[in-house]
Amino acid sequence: MKIRLVIALCIPFIPLSQLVMSDIAVANDVIDASKVNEGCLVNGWDKAKLIKLKQEKFELNSKNKTDKEQLAFQMLHCLANPDPKIRDGIAFEGLSYWLRSNSFENITYLTMFNSLTKTLSSKVNDDHGVYLPFVALVLAEVARVDRKTPYLTDEQRSVLVSVAVNNLKTQRDYRGFDPEFGWRHGIAHGADLMLQLALNPEINKSQTDKILAALASQIPANKGHHYIYGEPKRLALPVAYIYLRGMHSEQEWQTWLSQLTIATPFENWAAAYRSEQGLAKLFNTQNFLFSLYASIKQSKNKNLLLMIPALEKAIREVN
Repeated sequence: MKIRLVIALCIPFIPLSQLVMSDIAVANDVIDASKVNEGCLVNGWDKAKLIKLKQEKFELNSKNKTDKEQLAFQMLHCLANPDPKIRDGIAFEGLSYWLRSNSFENITYLTMFNSLTKTLSSKVNDDHGVYLPFVALVLAEVARVDRKTPYLTDEQRSVLVSVAVNNLKTQRDYRGFDPEFGWRHGIAHGADLMLQLALNPEINKSQTDKILAALASQIPANKGHHYIYGEPKRLALPVAYIYLRGMHSEQEWQTWLSQLTIATPFENWAAAYRSEQGLAKLFNTQNFLFSLYASIKQSKNKNLLLMIPALEKAIREVN
């Protein structure tokens, strides 16, 4: 509730004609993904036409700039579509392409920011579990725009950090790829959002501390889950880039890494071998440390190289 109030105070007034989320999709503060999806294949845009748009590299025939904006807002609804060809292959790819091509004005980015942060901080009813992970992934692209060409205020950026941190820390859906519904990948997409924040020079040390805490909370996963879809590498990248910014002392990094090497709730790492939960914690932690090590070992950056001794020590301890 606090997050929602902050969003309302920080976002400038947006005309009702530009609101992305339809009121019909929200009931009792719970977003119904199936209702959101009803706004996907509308306004003459069926699946065949969207596929053709992709084949034409997302170039619209219309010279009216608002046509692209309206279609972009419509594609946000497609993030709830259970068909991966529409959700991932068209909606995400199209939005990513446009966002990386500086296709819109700041008011459009702010409208997307408003809609996506509100969704990511809301309860969502989604039988397929695909909507929120792709909301996080597109929000990462919206955050990237702000990193490259700032358009958010400090207060709005603070909201973005809070929403991103809460999303990753509370993530409990560890499903990855499904042959019918494609990717969920909530942890990886949440980490991708963290990466864009880690790279943003406007994100301060206090905010990166929150990001590091959120990343650390998901390194061992929960409920005895074993990562098998490359999540440790995605979690490691924002950590490496935060380290690269040089805001933390060597002692602070040693302390952060040492927290990862604690075997709790097990007496020690040897005891972790005696349960599925323990093995998951052990292997997930090891895979994260190996991924972080691999990402910096070959670097010629002096700051990154300073991290190697403490990282090697952590690897030896988690065994």
